[in-house]
Amino acid sequence: MNDGLTLADLVLTASVAFFLGSIPIAWMVSRSRGVRIFAVGTRQAGATNVFREVGPAPALIVGLVDAGKGALAIMIAVWAGLEGSWLLLPAVAAIMGHWNSPLTRFRGGDGVITAVGVMIAISPAGTLVPILVGIIIALAIKHRVAHPSAWGGIIGFGTLNILAAVTDTGMSVATVAGMTFIAASILLHSYAYHRRMPGAVRIEVLDEVLDGEHTDATIPRTPGPSAPA
Repeated sequence: MNDGLTLADLVLTASVAFFLGSIPIAWMVSRSRGVRIFAVGTRQAGATNVFREVGPAPALIVGLVDAGKGALAIMIAVWAGLEGSWLLLPAVAAIMGHWNSPLTRFRGGDGVITAVGVMIAISPAGTLVPILVGIIIALAIKHRVAHPSAWGGIIGFGTLNILAAVTDTGMSVATVAGMTFIAASILLHSYAYHRRMPGAVRIEVLDEVLDGEHTDATIPRTPGPSAPA
């Protein structure tokens, strides 16, 4: 890291990364097609859910932008003087923004594709194989499990660790460990999200308020769509 950087520089870099991550492209694209992405499928704003509920073309746009958010966050951090394991700071901030966008009442997606963008920006050559492995796995299991992108991402990160142990990936041990922690956090975040869904505020009502279509701003507490009868 550049010795001239201050705490204010780090906070600003993380804030910019969070802002980029919080851009709700999946929600925006889905809404333009008349679909409330938080009310269908996995009820998460990610490329996988958009692919299933809206279509492949919108999903491609979402995927490219989500990856671009992560990559741009790292590029800006590098321009500001961060390097090595310090780049994990904007990486985490971008993913947290994707998880909790203030523009959609702190809802979002898994963050796998944003993490892919981060990896590409940090080490394009060292992450190519893990990314391809993750994509292949996600496509292979997309009709068998609920979160193929999340599982593909986890397996991709596992591949990264194996390669880092036997080859030069262009990332330090600390950076690889940090990215692995991020991958584990993505999986746990997805698990926690679905654990709390049965008792959550009804998603359709939240979207009506967000879109200005609900007549009463008081959101009723009702069982979620997947709650038991």
